[in-house]
Amino acid sequence: MYGLAVLCFLLLESGVCGFGILRGESLTHQVITERAILNITVQVCRSLALSEGRDFSFPPQPFAASSVAAACGASKSSKSFIKTIQHIKTKNWQTDILYALSAHRHCDNEKLIEGKKLITDGLSVIKASNNQQNFVSATSSLGRILHTLQDFYSHSNWVEIGSKFPNSNLIRGNAHVGNIAAKTRATCRSCSGDDCRNNILKDILDNKILTSGYFSQNPFSKPSG
Repeated sequence: MYGLAVLCFLLLESGVCGFGILRGESLTHQVITERAILNITVQVCRSLALSEGRDFSFPPQPFAASSVAAACGASKSSKSFIKTIQHIKTKNWQTDILYALSAHRHCDNEKLIEGKKLITDGLSVIKASNNQQNFVSATSSLGRILHTLQDFYSHSNWVEIGSKFPNSNLIRGNAHVGNIAAKTRATCRSCSGDDCRNNILKDILDNKILTSGYFSQNPFSKPSG
């Protein structure tokens, strides 16, 4: 089986999948990250097996690291596989602790272009680290940029403007993320108490303008837009 960092890198480079959103269900960064790693590892192992003329049996669902390693013919490496997944998950959630006020790391405050640059720069680090077989550096970078990538979807209105698939331009160096709202442009109306459903303005949705959440620890500050 290829090094885990290579498999995980394919998570960002492989074909995109449609969103499967379940009402009322919210998943943590750690859960999303582990599910993605296991899913893409199974896909890669299956592709390798087919290309080599070998049979491949899918592990039982929901996927677990040990059963995925076994399906990939790497049972002896399952402990290392589990450890590496945990390392990636840790680097992911640490972003919320170490960079809580860094807007671009969370795609807040309309800093979507800056968030994209962080992702593409991180991909360059992953590629260089893979070439040097420095998989600790590669997986550390992967965990951090996955946080930003995940936050793009949870902190922006990408889904609300009707997008059915991930924004593949987020991992392409010179690609256009989308039409981002100016900080001075009104994008939503006030929530009704804690209910913020359907509060994005109609013209923002109709024109497919990207906007993000705003985060501040100052209780007296009022964000533009």
